[in-house]
Amino acid sequence: MSDEVKNGSRTLPVIDCDIHPNPVRKRDLLPYLDDYWRDYMIASKFRGHLPTVDFTIPVNGGLRADSKTPGGGPACSSVDFFKEQVMDEFNYSHAILFTDGTFFISGAPQREMATALAPAYNDWLIEHWLEKDPRLFGTVLIAAQDPEAAAREIDRLGSHPQMVQVGLGIHAPYGGWGDPRYHPIWEAAVRNDLVVTFHVTVGPTGLFKSGPIGPPRYFVETQSTHSLTYQAQMANMVFAGVFEKYPDLKVAFIEAGFAWVPGLMYMLDTQWRAVRREVPWVKRPPSEYIKEHFWFGTQPMIEPETKDSKHLEQLIDMVGSDRLLFASDYPHWEFDSPIGALKGLRKDTRDKIKYYNSKKLFKLPDSVNLVSSQGD
Repeated sequence: MSDEVKNGSRTLPVIDCDIHPNPVRKRDLLPYLDDYWRDYMIASKFRGHLPTVDFTIPVNGGLRADSKTPGGGPACSSVDFFKEQVMDEFNYSHAILFTDGTFFISGAPQREMATALAPAYNDWLIEHWLEKDPRLFGTVLIAAQDPEAAAREIDRLGSHPQMVQVGLGIHAPYGGWGDPRYHPIWEAAVRNDLVVTFHVTVGPTGLFKSGPIGPPRYFVETQSTHSLTYQAQMANMVFAGVFEKYPDLKVAFIEAGFAWVPGLMYMLDTQWRAVRREVPWVKRPPSEYIKEHFWFGTQPMIEPETKDSKHLEQLIDMVGSDRLLFASDYPHWEFDSPIGALKGLRKDTRDKIKYYNSKKLFKLPDSVNLVSSQGD
């Protein structure tokens, strides 16, 4: 347990919006598939991610070396070990989970298989994680290749009290997320009052295959440019009029940071004022839609020297301190500790990011960890 937790100096608990649980074995998904797809997976010797990447991912396959379970299981495959290593260590009150299927489902070239796998991941998550601890909350993973089937999956699980968001990869299977073919997904999300959360993806339609200038040569290259696709998708959704059509749609961008947001808002506003006749359905400056409809995960967090933290505060003020959500990205090697990542921030800013913003956005229940004392 961290010294800060031991000595009681941190009183407000943490809500983490980016945790990635994994099945111990991919065959653990078989009971949640129908007979046809179960037989198909067995015959094809399915091992996990449908696509592959063209470069070596360093550092234990991209995972923390200490995140494997004591019994040798894969990283983040044990609820109890996750609670011990992370939730108890850092005083978590809630954790929002993305299964590893998030990384490839909507990028899978085989639409039918993706549509079968998404519900299997969801049902596995509910049984093996959410039912084990009321502090754990889940993501309705969908295959956007079939928007109507995706909408049905959202409706199937949208009323589950521990399902708080719809999960998509940032790369759309066809074009940008502003394309009208995806409207059934947004309608279902709004109908079920769920946040739509976008996450980094891999695969034929993902960043690991198709960077802004083609396939990246190095892992460090793709790791440093995650936000570029998020920027393009944000512009695409705004200029396609998604938020005029769905004024209650809430969107979270996870694992792309937030430092790029102010500059993009300025550029979008500037261009819109110059050529807005091209998009008459966009009735307000793009920055207004962004400030009303978007939230951003902190990871990878900007961590300046303490003496320079005032510049980070200024940046946060430009994005909006009420639009940032703490995200650790556990069990990946670039894990952000809630202690280290948020140090140097004003108390009110830190409290919003690590707890209050996520609680409000996802309508999470009150925390049993919240105690009153001094010194936070």
